[in-house]
Amino acid sequence: MPRGLRAWWFLLFPAVAVVELLAQGVIQARVPTEAHWRAAHDHIARSRRDGDLVASAPLWTDPLARMYFRDLIALRDAARPDATRYPRAWVATLRGAEHPDFNGWREQSAKSFGRVTVRLLLNPSPARVLYDFTEHLRPPDAQPVRIDGETRRECAFQSGLFVAGGGLGGGMLPGPERFSCSNEGWNYVGVTVVEDMTHRGRRCIWSHPVQGATMVTTFRNVPIGARIHGHHALAYEAERGDDLGNDLGGPVVLRVRVGDQVVGADTHRDGEGWKLYEFDTTAFQGSARDVSFEVTSERAGMRHYCFEGDTR
Repeated sequence: MPRGLRAWWFLLFPAVAVVELLAQGVIQARVPTEAHWRAAHDHIARSRRDGDLVASAPLWTDPLARMYFRDLIALRDAARPDATRYPRAWVATLRGAEHPDFNGWREQSAKSFGRVTVRLLLNPSPARVLYDFTEHLRPPDAQPVRIDGETRRECAFQSGLFVAGGGLGGGMLPGPERFSCSNEGWNYVGVTVVEDMTHRGRRCIWSHPVQGATMVTTFRNVPIGARIHGHHALAYEAERGDDLGNDLGGPVVLRVRVGDQVVGADTHRDGEGWKLYEFDTTAFQGSARDVSFEVTSERAGMRHYCFEGDTR
């Protein structure tokens, strides 16, 4: 080190400390306070309509939105499959961030409350949902069965069950209502919430495939539109593989029938995350038919699988 610089070396550490303090001040000045969130909440609560979605941006703020807006966000909205059915969305936004669910939506208004800006976004073409399968997973609307070769076993509906599980490494959290398909605790059909590969919660119908068998869930007298629109996924802990990168199971095939006719099939492979499927049903449009979802896998181990869908 040159001799001239040695004389100033002792000033380096205090200078670094000053820079860190200034940076910390800048960061704190950009962080919303609880009062900002509360004011944004009150504005949304006064202004929203039935059917409006409440969300936040960027994505990492979702836990904050669910904490401050918990009375405005139902579980079905927090863990929505997508936002295509909502005509409007109130989005609490930090620093001009965007949310991928609202790409192409038009901003109607924006109002700032400290560091939180509430944007009202309009969906240019909201979908008209005729029937949501997740909302109808109960008798007499639905009946799952497990088919092992020539053996057909109806799954028994149970309600008022004790809810346990979930959390880190705890697997899926089954709801208090579900169809039990065998003595194996994981072999049921019921509404759950999975964590997808982007760590977003998704509300869907658990239907773990069974080795050498087919899981079939049939919904009765479903109003049919132009298409069946939905998603399917594996829970994050099953889809990512083990800590050595080994696959934990095989692809899962979802096949959908309207009456006795197959209208489409889609295969979910590890790494595909929350995957969209759409099947054309215009041949049955305007009628009411039974719709069946068939789930199979040639390697069914650790296939923590679920699906959701609607007619539109």
